[in-house]
Amino acid sequence: MDWTEVGALATAITALIILVTGIFAILQLFEMKRTSQVSAFISVVQFLQEERVREARRLLSSLREKKFEEWTPEEIQVAELVCCRYDIVGIMVDNKLIKKKLIIQEWWRSIIVSWESAQPLISKYKNERGRDFWNNFENLYKEARKVQSGG
Repeated sequence: MDWTEVGALATAITALIILVTGIFAILQLFEMKRTSQVSAFISVVQFLQEERVREARRLLSSLREKKFEEWTPEEIQVAELVCCRYDIVGIMVDNKLIKKKLIIQEWWRSIIVSWESAQPLISKYKNERGRDFWNNFENLYKEARKVQSGG
């Protein structure tokens, strides 16, 4: 074997090592992204499943039949808590910090009930504070309605 062949073999081995290293680097990036998604999901679960938030969602859903003018300041505060939480989750979804599909599949019923129950308050705030108020929650609601209708 002459030096040309040794050089060619060494180049081929080096290229193979670089290729394998590149593949492992790509796999590691995918794993980091998956880990990031898992971490974000756990944060959202803790954020939405906190006992006071769950209780707030229950109370908010009971307000569906009550006239908005009769809501107490505490009931308004409860509705605000739920809307703010879902709006923050919507921000995470809109900025692709967590997969939309994951959130919608897990919470679509709650999102719909919460949005529709809080509608009088949401309308009031949108009129007072701007049409884009709680728009990230609204985006979640629209996506949840698609799931509900089978689309």
